[in-house]
Amino acid sequence: MRPRRAVAATGIAMLLAAAALGGCSKNTGEGDSGQEETQQQSSAISTDPKDSQGPAPEVEGAKKGGTLKLLLETDFEHLDPQRSYLVKAMSTEQMLVRTLTAFREDGKGKLTLIGDLAENPGKDVNGDCKNWEYTLKKGVKYEDGSEIKAADVAYGIARSFEESIDGGPTYIQEWLADNPEYNAQYKGPYTSGNVNVPGLTVDGDYGLKFSFKQPHCDLPFALALPSGSPVPQAKDTRTEYDRRIFSSGPYKIKEYLKDQRLVLERNPNWDPKTDPLRHDYPDNIVVEFGAPATAQTERILAASGDDANTVAWEPVPQSLVDRVLKGDQAIKDRTINRTDPFVWVLSINNERIKDLKVRQAIGCALDKQGILLTQGGEAAGKLTNTLQADTTIGWKNYADPTGCGPTGDPEKAKQLLGGQKVKLAFMSRNTEYGQQTAPVVKQSLEKAGFEVVVSNVDRPQHNPIARTRGNQYDIYISNWAADWPSGASTIPVLYDGRKLGPKGNSNVSYFNADDVNAEIDKASKLPAGEAGDDWAKIDQMIQEKYYPVVPIYQSKTISVHGSKVGGLIFSNNLGTEVLYNAYLKQ
Repeated sequence: MRPRRAVAATGIAMLLAAAALGGCSKNTGEGDSGQEETQQQSSAISTDPKDSQGPAPEVEGAKKGGTLKLLLETDFEHLDPQRSYLVKAMSTEQMLVRTLTAFREDGKGKLTLIGDLAENPGKDVNGDCKNWEYTLKKGVKYEDGSEIKAADVAYGIARSFEESIDGGPTYIQEWLADNPEYNAQYKGPYTSGNVNVPGLTVDGDYGLKFSFKQPHCDLPFALALPSGSPVPQAKDTRTEYDRRIFSSGPYKIKEYLKDQRLVLERNPNWDPKTDPLRHDYPDNIVVEFGAPATAQTERILAASGDDANTVAWEPVPQSLVDRVLKGDQAIKDRTINRTDPFVWVLSINNERIKDLKVRQAIGCALDKQGILLTQGGEAAGKLTNTLQADTTIGWKNYADPTGCGPTGDPEKAKQLLGGQKVKLAFMSRNTEYGQQTAPVVKQSLEKAGFEVVVSNVDRPQHNPIARTRGNQYDIYISNWAADWPSGASTIPVLYDGRKLGPKGNSNVSYFNADDVNAEIDKASKLPAGEAGDDWAKIDQMIQEKYYPVVPIYQSKTISVHGSKVGGLIFSNNLGTEVLYNAYLKQ
């Protein structure tokens, strides 16, 4: 779901020390070689007030005008900022809503956390990460010209407690409630009938105070997620807010036809002097839904008409990778070729597949190499045995506990099954990706004696089903990238079974083990910059003792865009292209 990178953290002052990692080359839309290169990546929280002031630095050569088009195979699962948790939607939302904090990136590997709506990334009042204060900038307006107030941010956070509009991240809710079952007491504004979030205080028109029972030094990072964006209570249309967000960003929604297109136009009441991150260079931004990855790439390569102004937002499919990476320089110059932080796994529903030997047999039989080859082999990513991406602080590699190798070992898998006849219900995405990978999963498992029944589910329904406890499927391919630069936004989110609820679960393997939970509690009390080794040990412990999922590969993003698209940055924070510097070459 989300992606981030390396940083240290105990309090604002200590966050100046940035952790550096191996990363990959930039692409600004101005002419990369198309070849992946190594670069140093660093992150820090800014303590310079000027970094949080607008306007954002101008992009060299950028001018206003034109319509930027983006192609997606299917519509967003959610566009409501309190419900969204997929990167394309979050990238789009950056142009529609503002958050208390934000990551500003330079396209070269440097991430800086700054104040967005807030005057700065936050004040750790007592230096213990339990009490935080934020002050909103004055004069920041919505699309109708009304001013954004602290109560609107608090109401947005209150909405995130509401089970009836589940879908987004739950860090802030759990921290405020001091309980993985964050809405056990306060259930949100609709169900509880009030907006009084425990631990969150509105101080006048511009002040917010967060009070936690436990230290949460990562709050400035979590507030960069869209779940903390402002929503005026009078504009809340509940589930219909997915269709018509009330804009606080440089663009507003002009038209949204579900499964067809989303059209954004400039928000005349957005003031760039208040915004340190965004620009509004294109006259319009249009997201078109429906074209599969192959058709998208072919349109961009043909470069006819308006497609010169277009971004293929699906990765280049395996069949076209060589043409893109080995083609002429003009294609390479508009190609993004970046290792991203997403780890793809075959999730096993542990509440249905309770036998460790069966889970290990699934991993032993799975042809991981075959799955990666359907996406382009080394051009699409690298095989992995770990739960965390290798870009995580403290990451350590270890051998696959099954010892069965990347192409699978059906005979050894049969031995692990010990004569059991196991039928597996496999939910696959009804997309090009699913059509390519599902046969490999099915065939490799059936070689080991499993019976695999494949159900092809449309992508907008795939994740909500996987995230619903008690769903009818045994296995499904899922992916994750850390929400910020720490294992704290991977291991607890995906493998702490105490957080499981009826819907909206990120722990889609439905794994729960008391000893793992105890180790998570220990690591969670450490500053992010000090806990890397602990998260790596828990990573290995989970796989060697329980094997709840089968890690397959860490992916790479290869995508193409039209010749007139400039300023496009691949985000190390989101793991996809971001639009706030994008412009059309005149």
